[in-house]
Amino acid sequence: MNKSLKLALALQVVIMISVFIPPLLTKATGTEVYLETERVDPRALVRGDYVALSYPITNKVPLEIARKAFDEGKMVYVTVSLDRPAKYISASLEKPKITEGQACLSAKADQAISWDNTVRVTFPQIAQFFVPEGTGKDIEQDLSNMVATAVTTKSCNAVLLSLDYL
Repeated sequence: MNKSLKLALALQVVIMISVFIPPLLTKATGTEVYLETERVDPRALVRGDYVALSYPITNKVPLEIARKAFDEGKMVYVTVSLDRPAKYISASLEKPKITEGQACLSAKADQAISWDNTVRVTFPQIAQFFVPEGTGKDIEQDLSNMVATAVTTKSCNAVLLSLDYL
């Protein structure tokens, strides 16, 4: 094998590994958070069976923070308690200093398609949960009675672990 082929293969391996390492580190070193879920349509023909998740806690983010994040293209950092389900503590455009009994999640502000152009906040890292084939509809019916278990790091990265009943 010539040198350029070895370099190209090594580069591809490094890129593939860099995609898998952050979620694994988050799972290994993060803090578990339990978020209430609400019903969203889980259908996608191309992507397989999954449940699209929305979290009522995002509705507590003050509109002025969400609007500023949207206008400036910044993330919103939502601080929550470690209760089951988690309770909203605060939101800001800067990464918070987490104290004992707290965790943070990074959220994205999007302009909702509505008559008043409101801004909504979502957690894109934990917005989808892949499920066994054929179970998405059943899970969709029970989402209002479930919590999503996510692991978060001090840098507010999150990985979704499971959906469980309250």
